[in-house]
Amino acid sequence: MSLARFLLTLKARWLTAVLVLATVMAVTALVSALLPKQYSATSMVLVDIKAADPLAVSAQQQQSGQAAAYMSTQVDLIQSERVARAVMAATGMTRNPNDATHQLWRSKTGGVGDFEEWQAARMKKKLDVRPTKESGIISIGYTADDRQSAAQIANAYVQAYVDTSLALRVEPARTSTTFFDERATQLRASLDAAQAKLSDFQRQHGLLTIGGAEERVDVETARLNELSTQLVSLQAQTGESGSRQSQARANPEKSPEVINNPVISGLSAEVLRQETRLNEMSARLGDRHPSIVEQRAAVAQLRSQLASESRRVAASLGVSDTVNQQRTAQVRTALEAQRTKVLELTTRRDEARVLQKDVQNAQTAFDAVTGRSTQSATESQARMSNVSVLKTATPPALAASPQMDVNLGVAALLGSVLALVVVLVQEQRNRRLRCADDVPELLDLPLLVEIPSRNRAGGAGRGLSLPRLGRSATGPGTPKGRLPA
Repeated sequence: MSLARFLLTLKARWLTAVLVLATVMAVTALVSALLPKQYSATSMVLVDIKAADPLAVSAQQQQSGQAAAYMSTQVDLIQSERVARAVMAATGMTRNPNDATHQLWRSKTGGVGDFEEWQAARMKKKLDVRPTKESGIISIGYTADDRQSAAQIANAYVQAYVDTSLALRVEPARTSTTFFDERATQLRASLDAAQAKLSDFQRQHGLLTIGGAEERVDVETARLNELSTQLVSLQAQTGESGSRQSQARANPEKSPEVINNPVISGLSAEVLRQETRLNEMSARLGDRHPSIVEQRAAVAQLRSQLASESRRVAASLGVSDTVNQQRTAQVRTALEAQRTKVLELTTRRDEARVLQKDVQNAQTAFDAVTGRSTQSATESQARMSNVSVLKTATPPALAASPQMDVNLGVAALLGSVLALVVVLVQEQRNRRLRCADDVPELLDLPLLVEIPSRNRAGGAGRGLSLPRLGRSATGPGTPKGRLPA
């Protein structure tokens, strides 16, 4: 259908369209007037995401994605059954089992199920929670039949949300406090046991402190090193004295100790001098002269003294070697005893270190758990919430629904559409000739003449005009300029 034909149809059936529009408007106005009034009260809260934890700020919540998820969680929390139950308890909905709400519940469910759960689902339908985009502000609105009830329940939702959000952070802290207290008691017992074991070990082995054990081990180790040095020196001396003793036994005259002995040197010099004198006297007096005999006896005596002294010096070398061997044996025995003592002290020191390490580990674990317990206890006693009330709901002056002006505007739009549909349906069911193009389309006949109206002709003095002959004015096979029979 062309626009011209549509306008002609609407012009011809305007009364029907007006009646349909008026009927829709009247019905809408009547229904709006008969519907019960609903009042909506709104309160606003500010959720500080950064202050979600009073003791530690979470860096992840400061990110945009985490912030959006956090706000979505808060919206779900406001709409949760737990908050709705808190609202019912605060407003006294569950106190009277014979009120209208309980009677409605019995009529709907036959008294089967949980009333608070049913009422929470019913209240959720009347609750309107809207978070503001890119901010921490949440609007909480509630719709009720009474303006006072709407404001009261909206404010109750705010308070229940604040209390619930705080409780959700405090309850885990309380549970953690109990756990950490029990764990701290166990770790305290372990620390006392480790400390008692270390003290018993120190008492049994005479260790005042672990540092004293370290110093004692260092002292005994130094003594062990000193004995080791002495043993090496004595072993060298023993070897040297043994070598000299063997040389002295084999050839005492050539022994360095014999040669370097001052007594022997003096005797050797005296023997040489007396022998020289004996030779001089023998050349001058003869062998049988009494002076020669006396001189020979003196030389023999000196030689006897020299040999005796040499034997004495050689014997002294054996005594020195024996002493060196005895001293070496003594130092070796002391060295072995000192080595055993150092090993024993080292073992005790290592055992004391292990026990002290156990005490330190137990102390560290106990301190960590005690600190966490203190933090959890502080969190469990927190009364600061990250939710602040920006606006308290007040009883609304005007009803939220029904809104007469809005309903009439929507009814006007829908009534206009319905009127057009009714006009088009009537036109399709009862077609009329509205213009010249309808003749060949509806009657399947050619259009011969179109007589214009007075207005279209431009006045009465003008003559009639004939349409231009063409395809629409002539049938198939009809020559131009001739009318069909």
